[in-house]
Amino acid sequence: MRLRTHVLALLLPFVLLSCSERKGNAYNPALLALERALDKTPESTAAEVLRTDTLAMGEADKALYHFLLIKARALAPDAMPGPRDEPVLPLAHFEARNDSARLCRIYFYMGRIYVRNYAFFRGNNSYRQAEKFAGSDRRMLAAIKIGEAHIYRFKMMHDDEEKCLQEAYALASSLNDSLLMADAMHELAEVHIAKGDLPLAEERLRGALALLPHHPERRAECHKDMGRVYMGMDQLDEALRSLDLAQEEAQTEEMERDCGIIRGYICLKMHRLKEAGHFFQENVEKLPLMERHKVFFQMARLKREEGDLQAAWDYAQRSIASRDSMAEDSKTGYISNLNAFQEHERQQKRIERMNAELAHMELTFYRLATALSLVLVVSASLIFHFKHSKRKVEVALKEKELAVARLQNSRWESEVKYLREKHEREVAEIESLNQTLEYYKRLNALTVPILMKSRNSQGSVHLQEEEWDIIVQNADACFNHFTHRLKEAFPDLTEEEIRFICLLKMEFPIASLSEVYHIAKGSISRKKMRLKEKMHIEDTTLDDFIRQF
Repeated sequence: MRLRTHVLALLLPFVLLSCSERKGNAYNPALLALERALDKTPESTAAEVLRTDTLAMGEADKALYHFLLIKARALAPDAMPGPRDEPVLPLAHFEARNDSARLCRIYFYMGRIYVRNYAFFRGNNSYRQAEKFAGSDRRMLAAIKIGEAHIYRFKMMHDDEEKCLQEAYALASSLNDSLLMADAMHELAEVHIAKGDLPLAEERLRGALALLPHHPERRAECHKDMGRVYMGMDQLDEALRSLDLAQEEAQTEEMERDCGIIRGYICLKMHRLKEAGHFFQENVEKLPLMERHKVFFQMARLKREEGDLQAAWDYAQRSIASRDSMAEDSKTGYISNLNAFQEHERQQKRIERMNAELAHMELTFYRLATALSLVLVVSASLIFHFKHSKRKVEVALKEKELAVARLQNSRWESEVKYLREKHEREVAEIESLNQTLEYYKRLNALTVPILMKSRNSQGSVHLQEEEWDIIVQNADACFNHFTHRLKEAFPDLTEEEIRFICLLKMEFPIASLSEVYHIAKGSISRKKMRLKEKMHIEDTTLDDFIRQF
């Protein structure tokens, strides 16, 4: 009992440690709900993430919360103001718990954020890390390949971009995911547009539209790019028709702006200068610097062709200003990316140092736990050994005392036992004799009248069937279903042989048997011998066997 107590005391710290570990791994259900909602409604959910109170959060919930911030910044950048967070805390937390799924998504979302901010080296590195943790998740692998393709597009490495997108399309096809396949085909169309292979770009866009029957926003993007393709192929009417379809599918300000700029370029090709100027002027201030520079340059050309040299000069100046601003932004962005890259390197070293410290702490903890366990086990073993030895000595002394007492009482016990057994045998013999006497009294009282009744006037015995049945029933009543047991043990016996055995069981003398069967006494003896052989009785007489049966 005491040993069991020691073992339980030894196991209790490990049980408590495992329970606390499981408790630390549980995340707040509200945070898990926000994680799922970000995939469906990123804009509104991002605002809810920002409003979440983090003061009472534990370490695991804080790591998950920072993961949600990164995911919201990747999916809804306009709804997430302020500086971006580095994923130090969630990375360390999920790496310690081998949560490869969330590690993959952290790196994937950080890759999207880096690419959006033109930090392509860091973005490419993040995508590679995401691919390492993706494992066999083909959906994530396809999304990662599309992200890598965007980097190659900016670098104008169109062959590498097309290779990534082909891999993404193959993964999407293996999943039979129409949305992912349509995204890959749309991106491939952009590659062919950049290469100048417009017929192949048109084919890709038609394939994407066929996969998107119920997604108006995605269809609008495909129709818009189809307008660009038709404009490049000088199919201007088809281009305008595609732009109309795009605006019908998605009636948003951004789509109206993009389609308006493309319409301006189409009007230029059609020499409808006033309409081109109207579309350009209406949308130019909404464009990024690169597109604004191109539009101002086209406006300058338009005004020069119209003969309005002053307006042409003004637009040329604005084009140059946009170009200078773009160059300044590029320089600022380059410096920012360089600083961010250095900060990223520092953070990576910090993560590696933290992981090394954590691994060292865990190793130290396990060593201490192992040493403590060994000490406890050895101590428990020694205590058990000492107590067991003491108990053995006490038991040995008591056994010696009992042995002396046993030696003193052994003769008396033997004599008492012998007398008791003798008495029991005598009682048993008396009971057996009394029982036998009682049985025979009852049998004689039942059977003798039958035999006397069956004698004829000459003194011969003639038993009828009813009288034999009474004899058999008397034998069964007196000897515990004698005939039933006899039939089960010797199924080959005939009814006449069973009746004869019943008379033997009642210990009828040979003279009486001779009168019943009307044969000589010698024939009765031979009848017994034949019956003994039939019943395969050995080492005893038939009478003794039946008497004991």
